[in-house]
Amino acid sequence: MVTVNGEPLADAAGQSLLTFLQQRKTPVDNVVVELNGTIIHRPEYEQTLIKPDDKLELISFVGGGR
Repeated sequence: MVTVNGEPLADAAGQSLLTFLQQRKTPVDNVVVELNGTIIHRPEYEQTLIKPDDKLELISFVGGGR
């Protein structure tokens, strides 16, 4: 089972990172993806497939401030 931000997720394996992010409606331009401890660069999202037992961390950037 794939783990995303510490939570188990049954239906993510077999998808590309890009497809996974699009299905979650995650803004690709505002997220950093770490896969099993390695940061995946945006151009690699489409060809990087999620495998069973992968651990994903999604870190979103939010603008703001003064």
